[in-house]
Amino acid sequence: MAFRDVVNQDHAVLLLRSAVRTGKVGHAYLFVGPGGVGRRTLALAFGQFLNCERPADGDACGECVACQKIARSNHPDVRMLDIAHGQYIEVPDKDHKGKEIPVDQIRALRQDAAFPPYEGRRKVFIIAEAERMNASAANSLLKILEEPPARVTFILIAESSVALLPTIVSRCQLVRCSFIKTDEIERALTERWGIEPDRARVLAVLADGRLGRALEWATSEGRLEARDRLLDLLPTLEASDLVARLDAAEMLSKAADLLPELLDLAVLWYRDLLVWKQLQEPALLTNRDRQAQIARLAEAYDEATLGARIEAVDAAKESLRRNVNARLALEKLFLSFGETPTAAR
Repeated sequence: MAFRDVVNQDHAVLLLRSAVRTGKVGHAYLFVGPGGVGRRTLALAFGQFLNCERPADGDACGECVACQKIARSNHPDVRMLDIAHGQYIEVPDKDHKGKEIPVDQIRALRQDAAFPPYEGRRKVFIIAEAERMNASAANSLLKILEEPPARVTFILIAESSVALLPTIVSRCQLVRCSFIKTDEIERALTERWGIEPDRARVLAVLADGRLGRALEWATSEGRLEARDRLLDLLPTLEASDLVARLDAAEMLSKAADLLPELLDLAVLWYRDLLVWKQLQEPALLTNRDRQAQIARLAEAYDEATLGARIEAVDAAKESLRRNVNARLALEKLFLSFGETPTAAR
């Protein structure tokens, strides 16, 4: 978890390196930005750099005992509070539902922070999804930020500063993390994780600027199988009868957690058909692993029909955002396919 593992957050890395180089490491930082862009990796990289036994060239070595412990999440001086991933400062109360950061976790953090580092140079406490703190937890954290102990750094991670107490935000140095360019995600997937180029292209576009989202898809067979089932399904709906389309809507609505991303894939699918219809350029396709199928199917569509498909899928996505019943939104989407010419399978 060194800075070299952080993808395309150069400005944030430069800021943190400069703080260490000039001896002006702050007692509190707020990492803001969309989820999946590397905020958590950046926080751990900073904690590793602050405690590395052999730092060089503005980065942690990644090999010393401290670096290895931090990478394995068992260094006593670098603690992560991330309730979404089951990481706590102390064992949570049995009644804890995991939806918010309770005050007892912040109290435990404050108690630990009161002691000097056990074996490192600096204690680092990382609070993921800091906007989940309830009012009591936020006020408890504010107390230690007002009078921070020596050799302790707090890192808060949040989508934005809006959901946090202004008094907390004012006591933190702001570090902004931005969306990652598609080609940077694609390159990282192929070079760092060894993902086949055509699939990396699909994942990079689907990621919508979030490397974490691409990795979730890359490491989940269930997600990739759902993608393949969807792309197999869409062409068949063109020639399906009413009952088959309603059945497809019911089946797909059961994948509630994946549905927004599957609809994103549907938009990309029809976009690929339109791109091939107009340009027949493989390099511009998102679903490059299905080039032969795209080339065959595109012949059966006209551009107006493909534009209508994209608009219909976008309308279904908007319905989901407005909490319309998923099955109803999908039924409306698939029934609209009968209003335009049929495509070949």
